[in-house]
Amino acid sequence: MPTVNSSLIGASLTASDATALFALGTVADATDGGRYQYVEVTSTLVTGELVLILPTGTAKALTTAQLTGGAQGEMIGAAQGQINQSEFGWIATYGRNLYVLCTGTVTATSSGGPAFSTNSGRLQNAAAVGVGATSFGIWITTSASTATASVARATLTFPRSTQVTA
Repeated sequence: MPTVNSSLIGASLTASDATALFALGTVADATDGGRYQYVEVTSTLVTGELVLILPTGTAKALTTAQLTGGAQGEMIGAAQGQINQSEFGWIATYGRNLYVLCTGTVTATSSGGPAFSTNSGRLQNAAAVGVGATSFGIWITTSASTATASVARATLTFPRSTQVTA
């Protein structure tokens, strides 16, 4: 796992804290070229769960209802370890070899790509989702194929969604 490559003394990219150790929204660059943002979470997150990072510095599990509701200006990232509700931690927004939570079959380097699942904080095959859930900036590098949630590896290049209407 990468470490912080900046002057943020005491920052652990995989730990969570009961009290804020850094200002919400603080950005940390990692030794492997990744980028993380410090947030307070509104519900317990598991490893790989995708979140929306609000301008206030809070993060909540991503749902497709939030995407189609017009979540402009909100960043998308992935938790790299468990962060309990109302705790503080780092969310990955950019980097290689990061954890993402998936449902169903998501194949590495497939041309269809992943999309945001109706299941909170997960990805699934783009062919299996509805209008408005297309993901950009997420490249699956290890396949995942289970009916329940499973963790895959991915490259994140500032993940985002586009608002598409039928």
